[in-house]
Amino acid sequence: MANQDKETFLELKEHNVDRFADTDFQLRSGMHIQDYKQQSRNFHFLEDNFQELYSFYEKLYQAKLCVYQSINGKFYYLDYFEEQKSKLQKESLKPKQTLFAIFLYTLHRIEKRFSTTLSKQELVEVLNNHSKIKPHIHRLFLGEEQEDTMPTQATLLKWVSDSLKELQKLGWIHLLEDDSEQFELLPAFERVALIYQDAINNVEEIRTTNA
Repeated sequence: MANQDKETFLELKEHNVDRFADTDFQLRSGMHIQDYKQQSRNFHFLEDNFQELYSFYEKLYQAKLCVYQSINGKFYYLDYFEEQKSKLQKESLKPKQTLFAIFLYTLHRIEKRFSTTLSKQELVEVLNNHSKIKPHIHRLFLGEEQEDTMPTQATLLKWVSDSLKELQKLGWIHLLEDDSEQFELLPAFERVALIYQDAINNVEEIRTTNA
């Protein structure tokens, strides 16, 4: 019944009904949608129905359907008012994954250490040799700066792998199907800067602890 109400309210054409259901589920789960591989059909659905959908989410969910044009492409996402966030089962990053996203953005967009496609091992090597970021990682997982050991490197690689899986749930990166060790940064990765700009501008001042 709820879906019928939504379809009537939006006055969707018959061929858009299934596309709305999938797009709506992704948006409300925290996914960012862009013109990329399996997301392309939902992206074009949003392009074609933006004004109606904008009103729909604002009135029914007290949420803003946002669109942002990054240098790598356009993406859509839902931004909820604070009082609504606690009521929704929406994907969000834990502190350690948030820190990972900030470091990854800093390396890619600010310092331009690599392109949009790279491997986990390449990223680990950069993190291991970064004088500003490495101390944060050691304090986060080891309590203090220590010499590199195999267990330390295994911990770092697990953090990278786990964090990438969480970023993929938000549509910020994509783990390549034919090589699980490689990943691609998507246009929606720019959302990191929209949320955490102050931290990105002051990486050295971030306070980290493994408590």
